[in-house]
Amino acid sequence: MYHTKQFTIKKGLLETQAYRNFTLGLFSFLIAFLVASTFVPVHNSDASTVTITNNTSDFFIQITSADNLALDVTASPTGQLAYAADTLNIITNSPNGYHLYLSTSNNDNNIYLDGDSATSSQGYFGPTTGTIASPAALLQNTWGFALSKVTDTSSSKYNPLASTFADISDYVNYTGSPTENSTWAGVPTFANSQTAKISELSTSNSPDGNDLDIYYGINASTTLPDGTYSTEITYTAISEGVNKFPTMQDFTAEQCYNMATDTSINLSDVRDDKYYRVTKMKDGHCWMTDNLALDGTDASGNVRVLTPSDSNVTTNRPLAANIENGTASEYDVVQIYSGVANGVTRSCDLTTYPYCIVNTTTKYGNLYNWNAATAGVGKQATTGTVTESICPKGWQLPDNDNTYSYTSLLRQYNILSMNTTDGNAVKAAQASPLYFTLSGYYEDEEYQLGQTYSSVWSRTVTAETTDRAYRFSFNAEIGAFYPQNNVNHSKATAVAVRCVFSGQSTDPTMQDFTTTQCNNLATNASTVLIDRRNNQFYRVVHAQDGNCWMADNLSIYNQTISAADSDFSSGTYTLPASITTIDQWSSGIYETPMLEVAHGLGDKADTSGDYYGQVYYNWCAATATTSTTCTTTSTSSTSICPANWRLPINGDNSTSKTYTKLLDAYSITTSAQLIANDTLGFKKYYGFWSFVNKSEYSQGSQNYFMSSTPSSSTTIYSLYYAPTSISPQSSGGNKGAGFSIRCILR
Repeated sequence: MYHTKQFTIKKGLLETQAYRNFTLGLFSFLIAFLVASTFVPVHNSDASTVTITNNTSDFFIQITSADNLALDVTASPTGQLAYAADTLNIITNSPNGYHLYLSTSNNDNNIYLDGDSATSSQGYFGPTTGTIASPAALLQNTWGFALSKVTDTSSSKYNPLASTFADISDYVNYTGSPTENSTWAGVPTFANSQTAKISELSTSNSPDGNDLDIYYGINASTTLPDGTYSTEITYTAISEGVNKFPTMQDFTAEQCYNMATDTSINLSDVRDDKYYRVTKMKDGHCWMTDNLALDGTDASGNVRVLTPSDSNVTTNRPLAANIENGTASEYDVVQIYSGVANGVTRSCDLTTYPYCIVNTTTKYGNLYNWNAATAGVGKQATTGTVTESICPKGWQLPDNDNTYSYTSLLRQYNILSMNTTDGNAVKAAQASPLYFTLSGYYEDEEYQLGQTYSSVWSRTVTAETTDRAYRFSFNAEIGAFYPQNNVNHSKATAVAVRCVFSGQSTDPTMQDFTTTQCNNLATNASTVLIDRRNNQFYRVVHAQDGNCWMADNLSIYNQTISAADSDFSSGTYTLPASITTIDQWSSGIYETPMLEVAHGLGDKADTSGDYYGQVYYNWCAATATTSTTCTTTSTSSTSICPANWRLPINGDNSTSKTYTKLLDAYSITTSAQLIANDTLGFKKYYGFWSFVNKSEYSQGSQNYFMSSTPSSSTTIYSLYYAPTSISPQSSGGNKGAGFSIRCILR
């Protein structure tokens, strides 16, 4: 749960440029976690208290702070100190107490003008280089935090950790205030939050809790322009004696869906209590942005056994003891190299490794051969994908080139999705928010780590040879980039593992959603469902027309679907893979199933949030029909929608399953009204795939959504909208073009 707090300061008028008033607004962002607590973001700008109660016990933890914190400074050419204290109150009834951590709310700990990093060229407040263990005075245009020192152990503000700062005479006393000589620590980034433990309570505290003063200070010089400077702070309270963070295994599809794009949280793995940064990416999925560090043995030294209750396995799967300095790499046994599992990126020799980026917040993790990465079952796989892995329950290894793939992820960030040499792509993969680190490899007694190479496993066997599996790799020395590397190394090579969240078995599915469940949703209310064919998440809304509609575009391709899970009565249907060259869409456009996954956003990259996850389907693919029936003039009774869902049909507002009835129910007569309607989720203009232009076309200026009804042998009815027009039953859509799909509950 979250709590936000605004700090407001007014700017004054000045007579000269020698001194300037600064406005520094800080937002305080509170978060408290307990084991088994439900992770549901709740934003409340008025409340000053956050409480999370354990679902399975009576333990709780609570943080309270003031609603306003003023921080004024008149800058000086030589720097001017300003500070303010934020008083927290922490209450818990946990018999083992708690730890309190401090960080920024994202992975950037600079304070920018207007809170926008785009203003960095004008100057900003950087974090002091001081740490809790070695605090330092604030240099010009830096900021930091400090803890008050209360030596009276009976005081509610006593904090034994405050003594880790500088000498008491040189620092903050409870009865005093910071001075020019006071020393400060830098606020770490969110991914590195555990480096700033600011308080702890070893036993259950009093009913009134513990009070804690945290000072925030800046040193402002006249080299910075006037204005409002802001950032966001996160407090993390962790109940001692229970899991440190919400768990990977309890994370749900709805929690992932509701995270904002490019934001991160920390989740712990119940198998060993190690925690990992998890980021919601532009592809709509939640990815680990630290490498997995699960050891082959447990805390007692016994070989670890993965179980269906904690891991991505269908039955118990034993691992094997870690190897620190193995003598050889093996293909058909489980091998895990622990090396520097908890280490972080080392410094780079940029003369030799010009495409290396130092990222000290990302962990190397362990290195796993493919048999270990696939939980010991990979050695038996000769084709296709392996469904089991060493990942936590609800998580999986990525595919080679599908919904949950590195190529799909990278294309959403305009990073190359092909094997090539491009130093910029190598650097982009190491940067925020992806944070791929140079984790190296172990092969044939060669152990390379730290400057040159990175590689992470997929779950897909290569088509060319059975002793290799696809990986994402890059080389910071020569700028080589391989999102689908199957050339250099075999399954015996040990490389890193990252997992992508694919949903828990307890998450509700599209296929099991019923009309009764739809009607039980309040009008305009929504829920998140999983398509069990590819574990894609969709928001579903009970619209004002009385129907339940998908509020996201359909995204499924490159797999065989069955009647048990799909909108046809018997057999299977093989969805084609995305076209790889534009000429593939130039023949058989009416009679051949075609689809295309957006490979880039071009000049619309600045509005990428409106386009992520886009797949274009021609009518033949959308209706799951064969090459001999795609030019029918009859309304299709089949589709690639999930079972119990269908394509909308064409008709007026008296017909049940139509775009016309949907828009009329909301009195929508313009495209601006449709886009502004957050309930339905129709974004700005996705565009379509043009077989004439052989490209994504009209992105940013038009939209077409598929119906099941032809208007001729080569055209269909569709929902069409553009900036100055909208038609829920446009008859000019071409069956051979690629349109978006929304499904409606039957």
